[in-house]
Amino acid sequence: MNEYIIKKLETFIILLPKSFFMKRTLCFATGTIWRWSEGKNRAELINYAKKLGFPGIELTLGKKEELYNTKISASQVKWLRNLDYVSIHAPFRLLREADNQEEVIKQLDCIEKIYKQIRAKMIIIHPLDLPPKEVLDKYNMNFSTENLPKKRQVTIRKLHAIFKRYPKLGLCLDVAHAYFWSMFETEKLIKAFKNRITQIHLSGTYRRKDHLPLQQVSPMFIKSIQPIKELEVPVIIEEDVKIKNIKLVKKEIRYIKSLIL
Repeated sequence: MNEYIIKKLETFIILLPKSFFMKRTLCFATGTIWRWSEGKNRAELINYAKKLGFPGIELTLGKKEELYNTKISASQVKWLRNLDYVSIHAPFRLLREADNQEEVIKQLDCIEKIYKQIRAKMIIIHPLDLPPKEVLDKYNMNFSTENLPKKRQVTIRKLHAIFKRYPKLGLCLDVAHAYFWSMFETEKLIKAFKNRITQIHLSGTYRRKDHLPLQQVSPMFIKSIQPIKELEVPVIIEEDVKIKNIKLVKKEIRYIKSLIL
């Protein structure tokens, strides 16, 4: 192998997202149990997540008020830093609910503080709320965007345009969102963006409802997510568990492991 090819390979490896080198680790999003706490400090949910024994976690900060009010304790920071994988989901309307660009930067600064504090590996921002490239480029963090349900009309073609505009951006593949398009959408997204996929959001879709436990979905949905088995990236359970019951969550986890691990 000549020196030119070696240098090209080294450059390619450097540009790959860190999560590319991880196995298919099953992780847990605090957004799965967002109903279990009424406070704006989303760090309260970390204590529930600790009981589940996952090697990774996604800290879901769905609203800017939650972002500003989340205070992670020293013991939680220590636990998070020892995990294999930690990501942060930025506010769902980071851009759309900001009064001006200063507000957007304020949110990103707050995210950066938490990112460094817990040694996170990825930030997830919805495509309709991506700040201007020149703003994101100022931050030394890994960013990924996410495919959305059909009603949001973020097509594969539009995602290609987004990645052209943001060449360093990764993709968080949400299989529940994909199913709103068709049972083949997950497979299409993998074919189109396989090398950009940094992590997977795992939950179910049934009768126009998403983020459902996989025990409640159809055999067609289960079939639709089979292509994710070829991806060696973290898989994050991102369901909506309405009943505050750790035993029920553990039962769902066992079922998910039987499907994908």
